[in-house]
Amino acid sequence: MAIKALVVDDELNNRENLRSLLSEYCKEVEVIGMADSVDAAFRIIKIHKPDLVFLDIRMPEKDGFKLLENLDEIDFEVIVVTAYNQYAIQAIKFCAIDYLLKPIDLTELRKAVDLVSKRVHQKEENERLKQLINHLNLGGRSPRIGLASQHKVDFVEIARITRCEADNNYTHVFLDHPEKMTISKTLKEFEDLLKEHGFIRVHQSHLINSAHIKSLQKSDGGYIRMTDDSIVPISRTRKNEIFALLRKTHSI
Repeated sequence: MAIKALVVDDELNNRENLRSLLSEYCKEVEVIGMADSVDAAFRIIKIHKPDLVFLDIRMPEKDGFKLLENLDEIDFEVIVVTAYNQYAIQAIKFCAIDYLLKPIDLTELRKAVDLVSKRVHQKEENERLKQLINHLNLGGRSPRIGLASQHKVDFVEIARITRCEADNNYTHVFLDHPEKMTISKTLKEFEDLLKEHGFIRVHQSHLINSAHIKSLQKSDGGYIRMTDDSIVPISRTRKNEIFALLRKTHSI
């Protein structure tokens, strides 16, 4: 069954280019409409009920997120299309939403469509999008992060994450239950997402939530005991830098 798609972008060339790429390289996608504004997209969605919306977020008058906010129910998948807007990309990553950067790379387009095609016919209200809107509306206060496994996305309050530990291209995320989740993201990706929320990279393999530090051992190479009583080593090469940071944030 074809995936019914709507392309939303205020620039005609962008709409036509994306439709052409989809037609040639993503045969399972049928473009059933194109819109140059949020209002036009809203009308098309109500009438034609697409499975997938390619949504530009930088448009005059109303940005793409306004479309999501104005819908009572979001029962379609979204691939956000953007040229910049780093804050939006950060929010998208938090909530496991698919996105493409302009100019559109064919490999990335194919990858995004492949991922969406696995979910697109599950007509359930899309919780990932709700979390994205909530994150934007809150301005980053008390956010939750989407932790995507093979069959689902769990939304977890960032404050509940005690620490993250690298395992090649995977990361073990430890929660305060205690509970462990293994996510297909590198520790560097988690560091980029969480460093503005009190997380510190104390070792090549360890990222910790500074709010969950229980004690600091300065001798024997240095290590940190977390509130779950786990022991996290401190990098020898960054030891002085990390101690200075902890003195500043925790009066250690």
